Amino acid sequence: MTTLLSPTVTLNPWQLGASLYTPATRPDLLALGTGRYEALTSLIYCTEDAVLEADLPLALENLARVLPLLPPPGVGPLRLIRVRNPAVLAQVLTLDLRGISAFVLPKIHAGNLGAYLQVLDNSACPRLPLLLTLETPEALSEAHMTRLRDLILEGGHGPRVAALRIGGNDLMHALGVRRKPGRTLYEGPLERVIGMLLGVFKPHGFALSSPVYEVFGDLSTLARELEQDLEYGLCGKTIIHPAQLPTVLEAYRVAEADLLEAQAILAPDAPAVFQMNGRMCEPATHTRWASDILCRAGLYGVLEPQRHEALHF
Repeated sequence: MTTLLSPTVTLNPWQLGASLYTPATRPDLLALGTGRYEALTSLIYCTEDAVLEADLPLALENLARVLPLLPPPGVGPLRLIRVRNPAVLAQVLTLDLRGISAFVLPKIHAGNLGAYLQVLDNSACPRLPLLLTLETPEALSEAHMTRLRDLILEGGHGPRVAALRIGGNDLMHALGVRRKPGRTLYEGPLERVIGMLLGVFKPHGFALSSPVYEVFGDLSTLARELEQDLEYGLCGKTIIHPAQLPTVLEAYRVAEADLLEAQAILAPDAPAVFQMNGRMCEPATHTRWASDILCRAGLYGVLEPQRHEALHF
């Protein structure tokens, strides 16, 4: 079989927006991947936990049928494939991947990342971006995560890792607990874990995305959690139901005050420190935040404008 490959692409993690997981066994993969939900930003075809082992052949057959029919990246949502293991990755690499923007690798730690990279390196597939999912007991350990980070960086794989996905439900499972409805991720046992993962990975240039809130009928708690996600610098939110999509996209819109501050901070002639909207702005320490704000504004828009002005010290 001739392998049809997508061109090499890059992936800005803010483009993930709301990432809808769908089992690859579903009969409507094509409709989902071509705009059934017009505002959907990213779609993940899953061959892992959302698919029973006995149904894996069906999932792969379904992907083989649908992938050649997908439009190129840039048309419809970002489309990613979550593989089950390195062997399934090898099978997926023989398919038509021209409509796929990235792979999601599950349950990644320092002990198994090499097996996935070996499969990728032994294929003719271009270097598609990777999203590594942190969802095993190792992800609860700062020592293990530091080892994984160093493995990625020392192997020169950092530029290929578009983001690290935090697998909330699997981590809760490792702790023997389940998320309580009405409580955000930051009001339970994973709050410390998220802070640790940020400290290990973010200063080294890695983006992290946020887990799903599985109570898809409770949009008010989801909105609170998204606000906290952004305070922690997480980009991208896993969703499991399209009802969650508008709440995520609304949360990613930018307040006009933040946009004006970001523009002022990034201005070539910005002073070393200045006051705007009642708070200090300092380009030396706020440029990463400002760059994220401009990116979000370009992708998701700006909230109702208000009147502001800048004052230099």
